[in-house]
Amino acid sequence: MKSLILTSLYLIKDTLHRWKERPASPLSRVLVAFFLSLCALSFLANYVLSAKMLHQEIRRNGADLVMVYDSVGEENFDKQRLIQHELPKQFDCDVITLKSPQVSGAKVGNVFVTIMEYNMESCYFLRDLGIDTAEPILLFNPQFSRLTEGPCQLEIGDFSFSVRAKKLPDYHMLGRMFQQGVVLVSEGTFSTGEVPKIQSYRYVIRVKEMTAENIRNIEDVLTRITNYDEGTTMVQTYVSLLNRLEILMNNQLECRTGFCLGIACVVGILLTALASMEFRQNEYVYTLMKSFGVRPILLVFTFIFENIFLISASFVAAVFSFMQCQKIVLGEFFKLGNSVLTFADIEQDLMLLAISLLLCVLLSSIPVAFSAYRPIGKVLK
Repeated sequence: MKSLILTSLYLIKDTLHRWKERPASPLSRVLVAFFLSLCALSFLANYVLSAKMLHQEIRRNGADLVMVYDSVGEENFDKQRLIQHELPKQFDCDVITLKSPQVSGAKVGNVFVTIMEYNMESCYFLRDLGIDTAEPILLFNPQFSRLTEGPCQLEIGDFSFSVRAKKLPDYHMLGRMFQQGVVLVSEGTFSTGEVPKIQSYRYVIRVKEMTAENIRNIEDVLTRITNYDEGTTMVQTYVSLLNRLEILMNNQLECRTGFCLGIACVVGILLTALASMEFRQNEYVYTLMKSFGVRPILLVFTFIFENIFLISASFVAAVFSFMQCQKIVLGEFFKLGNSVLTFADIEQDLMLLAISLLLCVLLSSIPVAFSAYRPIGKVLK
C-alpha cells in the first residue's frame, strides 16, 4: 500500500513536471476542448431554444386543449360525471363544464354571442377571470371580437339587460372556443323548471403534460365513454400537430447526438496524438519503472486521469462561459430575442456532450495501453 501511494505521488509529480517543461501540451488540450465545447453548446442551445419557443407557441395556441361538444338525452347524465370527475383522476388535467341554456339569439349590438352556464366545480378553474357568481359576465377574445370592455346591453329576443364585458387574457382556454364572445352565468340562471329532452354541453379539457400520447389516450377514453349513449359527441384536438412536433424533436435529437459525437471525435484525435507522443518521449523512464515493479495499469490510469482533469476543467469553463454569454450568442448571432436557457433546459445536451467527451478520453488511452504493456526487453534493448 505504501509503495502504491509513493508511486502515485511520483507519477503526479512527473505529470506536473511535464506540464512545466512543455506547457503547450496541456494548454492545447484545454483550449481545443474549451472552444469546441463552447461552439457545441452554442449550436445545441440554438436547437433547444428554437424547439422550446415552438413548443410554447403551440401551447399558447391551444394544442394543450381537448374541446368536447356533446349532446345528451334527458336520462343520460352519467357522461358529465365521468368527464368532469373521473377523467382528471386518470389524467393530469383540468376540466371546465359548460352547459347551453334554452335561449338563443343573444347579441350585443351587432355581435352575436354565446350564453353558457357553468357549475361550481368549473368556477374553480375560472377564478383567474374575476367572475362573480351573482351576476353574468361577458368575456371576449380581443384578437377576433369587436367588443370593448365595460358595461353593455345584452339582448335576448325582446329582453335586454346590462352585463359587464371583459376581455379574456391572451391565449386563455375559452378564447379558442368562443372567439366572438361568451356570456357566463351560474348554473340554473335560465332554468324554466322543465328538463329538456336534449341538453348540450361543452367541455374544455386542459392537459398539463402536452404530448401526443397523452391527448390520444384522453381521446380513447372519451370515445369509450360516448360509445354507450345515443347522443352526439365531437372531440377536437391538435394531436396531429403534436405528432409532427414530436417527429421534429426526434430528428433534432439525432442531429444533436451526431454533432456531439463529431466534437468528441475531434477532441479524441487530439488527445490520442498527444498522449501517444508524450508516452513515447518518456517510454524509457516508464519502462525502467516497470522493471522496478510498477504496474503498467498505473501508467495508463495516469494518462486517463490527466486527460479527464484537463477536459473536465475545459468543459466546466465552457459551460460557465456560455451561461454568462448566452444572451449575446443566442440574441445577436442566432436572432432568438432575449430568451435564455436554464440548466434544466440544456441538461440533456450537457450530459450527452459530457459522456461523449468521457468516451473520447477513454478511447484515446488505448494506444497508451498498448505501449505500456510492451515487453521490457523490446524497449531497453
